[in-house]
Amino acid sequence: MARETKNRPPAKPAASGRSGSSDNAASAPARKKPFNPLRFFSEVRQEGRKVTWTGRRETLISTIMVVIMSIIAMIFFFAVDTVLGWIVNALLSLGG
Repeated sequence: MARETKNRPPAKPAASGRSGSSDNAASAPARKKPFNPLRFFSEVRQEGRKVTWTGRRETLISTIMVVIMSIIAMIFFFAVDTVLGWIVNALLSLGG
């Protein structure tokens, strides 16, 4: 059974690929407005109000997790560095 197409708008023609077409000129962005520091900081405050900030408890838990993971990483890299140092010293002492 064929679909009815009487309410469809006509199809747009395919782009020709030319870079100098008049369609590109019409869609070019408007001239850039000068920077206004007061407006900028006003918009920053508005966006800051939209942010969902974490609570004190979640921030504390995240901080503790970061500290614990940093300590674990510190111990791991200290152990690897110590073992590699022993290996390098052993290899260097063989030569002389």
